Formats: sequence, C-alpha cells, structure tokens
Amino acid sequence: MIQAYPLAREFHGVHFSLLAPLEPGQARFTFTGRFQNQEIVWDATLLTLAQYHAAQPASAQPMVRTAFLEIGGVTACGHSIRVALNIPHIDEPAILRTIIMIRHYKRLHPGRHEFGEPRHFPSG
Repeated sequence: MIQAYPLAREFHGVHFSLLAPLEPGQARFTFTGRFQNQEIVWDATLLTLAQYHAAQPASAQPMVRTAFLEIGGVTACGHSIRVALNIPHIDEPAILRTIIMIRHYKRLHPGRHEFGEPRHFPSG
C-alpha cells in the first residue's frame, strides 16, 4: 500500500505532517509553532549529526561537529528549519522531542544556533 504525502501524524498530542517517508538518518515534516511573535508553519528537516556529516565534503582532517538548528527563509511548505541532533536514528519520538524543543526555544532568530557537546568524526 502506497501512502500519499504529506501524511498527517499525531504523537502524544503533538500534530505534524510527514512530507516524505521517515528514514533512519533524516525526516522532513511540518508543524505549527511561534516565530518572532507570529504563529507559523515550520518546514522542518531533522537529521542525525552523522547523516549531516556524511553529506558534507570529505576532509583529510578529523572533524568536530555540534548539534544545531538553522532557520532559513520561507518555502512553499512554511518557514524552513534544519535541525541536526547527535542521536543514533530518527523516529517519531525524536520528531516529537524536536518539535517540543523548537516550540520552547525562546530566542529563535534566522541563522544557525549550535548547542550541546561536540562530536568528533574521523577523517575521510
């Protein structure tokens, strides 16, 4: 059975819509929240930090990467936000925690916000 996207989901009372099939290293979804004193729709991409690292150009030196959220401009699906977390895989509980984190983040503004403990990746 083929599921059409967007696919509305509800997990522990939090509503969101998957825009593509859930993958172990990433998810794309929308949800509502506040930004700069307005209720908006977020167009979110959630990545594991390892998935984000793998998508970057290879480096001859070991790399240190930190979890982040990055707020971009408006897309056809809402206001873009990309989040990379140092977690082993993406699932619905990870999406739920990400939505809650974004909704509770008090000083969101466009650009990149790094947080958490850095993670070391080997070269190559």
